[in-house]
Amino acid sequence: MSETLTIKDAKSVIENQIEELSKRNREPEWVTKLRYKGLEAFESAPYNDLALPNLLDFIAKAEEVPVPEIKSLEDLPPEMKALLDKLGISEVEQKYIAGLAVQSDTGVIYNEFLKQWEEKGLIMASMEEAVKRFPIVKEHFMKLFNPEESKLTAYHTAVWNGGVFLYVKEGLKVPFPLHLFFLIQESSLAQAPHIIILAEKNTDVHLIEGCTSPVLVRHSLHLDMSEIYVHEGANVKLSVLQNWPEYVHTRPMTRARIGKNAQFINTTVGLGSGKSNIANPKYWVDEGGYVELNGILLGQKDFYVDLGGEMYLQGKGARGINASKSVIMDESTVITRGIIHARAPKTKGHISCDALLMSDGAKMETYPGLISTVDDAELSHEAAIGKIREEELFYLMSRGLSEEEATQLIVKGFVEPLLKDIPMEFVVEIRKIIELAISGGM
Repeated sequence: MSETLTIKDAKSVIENQIEELSKRNREPEWVTKLRYKGLEAFESAPYNDLALPNLLDFIAKAEEVPVPEIKSLEDLPPEMKALLDKLGISEVEQKYIAGLAVQSDTGVIYNEFLKQWEEKGLIMASMEEAVKRFPIVKEHFMKLFNPEESKLTAYHTAVWNGGVFLYVKEGLKVPFPLHLFFLIQESSLAQAPHIIILAEKNTDVHLIEGCTSPVLVRHSLHLDMSEIYVHEGANVKLSVLQNWPEYVHTRPMTRARIGKNAQFINTTVGLGSGKSNIANPKYWVDEGGYVELNGILLGQKDFYVDLGGEMYLQGKGARGINASKSVIMDESTVITRGIIHARAPKTKGHISCDALLMSDGAKMETYPGLISTVDDAELSHEAAIGKIREEELFYLMSRGLSEEEATQLIVKGFVEPLLKDIPMEFVVEIRKIIELAISGGM
């Protein structure tokens, strides 16, 4: 798209996309109406993301990707299979025989294994299918977001494509992780998957979301939106593994409601955050609920990462932790912004920001916020920013390690505490990527 594209022209392009998506997906009338609500909001909604190059450059036609019949990982296109093999996904699939969903641009693939579990109360369906098959989706779709909030939310509302609906029936404990992977394969394509996670009472589920892109893609935008509902007594883990190359801009939007005595643990590992990555997820926690945010960030080259996280502890005894560990290299910038609002008695919240600066040009900023409207809340913050100490390197090198090997060992030990909820196969892959980054192999 030309940089001279006007808002009026952009609205015309978006309207054409809406008509095409509606016709192609044969979607319900309520979905199309919601898309037009996003289109209406696009013009007046604020443009509050200054770090993103001209949004209009990313308003590109969402082409339907022809997808062959997929029954196993071996049926995937060779280039997609190579990417998943590089990330170690096939190994995970073989061990867990778990559910797999792959979104390539706007096409969604998932295996036969999920159909068997649907009878037990586990639904993992493409969002295009879910809006037609399951009435409960309408009750939760775009309920935690308002299209008028920003141009990004308006744009997503209008042209969302792909995504997954994950539903866990009351009392069901899913004994294996579910895997969802996004891949961008077209330049200047705005990929906007919509994800809804709905865990009913006393359920247990772990979703691993992976994001990657072939290196040849240029100037792409990943604009996913996740709405998460964790009902009373439920336990939900969401592990997000990002490995975007330097030409992809990512703008994840996540919001979650955590019910009474429920638990939600979100671990994000940004091994390749893309050219820029800006996010400000929001969480509302009811009585006795618990939310834990763990972020591991690897800043390289001139990448720009600005990650927030707002927690609203609105029920008695609600608790929240926001912890991040950043390894910052080259000329990259990492900014962390965490805010915890204590709005009920006996609530507890903690923010932790640690960073290792690996070069003189690396930059780290942290902006914690602790806000309480009650007398007996316990809120705390700690931060540590520094470089690897010479005595640590000296000790490890005296034990026979090279400087590079010693540095790799220190960095891996630095991030390891936040990897406790990641399956070991992925932890091994994460360690490999860290080693490559430290040695200059990425």
